[in-house]
Amino acid sequence: MKLLTTLLMTAALASSAFAGPIATKNPKAPVMPPPAGCDCFAPGAAWGIFGGAILPDGNRGGDDALGGGILGEYFFTENIGLQGSYGVYATHSEHHAFDASLVLRAPIKSLCLAPYVLAGGGYSVNSTSEGNFHVGGGVDLRLTGCTGIFADGAYHWANEGDYTIVRLGVKIPLK
Repeated sequence: MKLLTTLLMTAALASSAFAGPIATKNPKAPVMPPPAGCDCFAPGAAWGIFGGAILPDGNRGGDDALGGGILGEYFFTENIGLQGSYGVYATHSEHHAFDASLVLRAPIKSLCLAPYVLAGGGYSVNSTSEGNFHVGGGVDLRLTGCTGIFADGAYHWANEGDYTIVRLGVKIPLK
């Protein structure tokens, strides 16, 4: 029995010698950072162009009309910015809309996507001139080189009747 125990112990020690060294963590090994998300929503300026539509409420009268325009924006942080836009829509006497908005966005960096809300005021020139207040929301998707596409809509309260403006466009950062 003593011989059997000695043989088993010898075999166990010999097999561990052929197994190689015991693995330990190297404290000096570089740590790999997690994959980087989208860095396209940093503070800064952008400009854009858009196509859109004006959709008057029943109290305003008139038909829905297509149009387009330009915008400029500046974000102070990745979440808070200002946007100014000009759009013209093919109503019976061309609706010119000048709007300024506070924009609050919540970037989802892993998707390079930022939903946002906006609120502000504006001035429109048509057959009459009037001020308005508006609120809305949208989504901004950034693509290659941080150029992106956006879609949004805003409801406008105005003296001559309320209306909604919807837009689809392209944003290009100024870096």
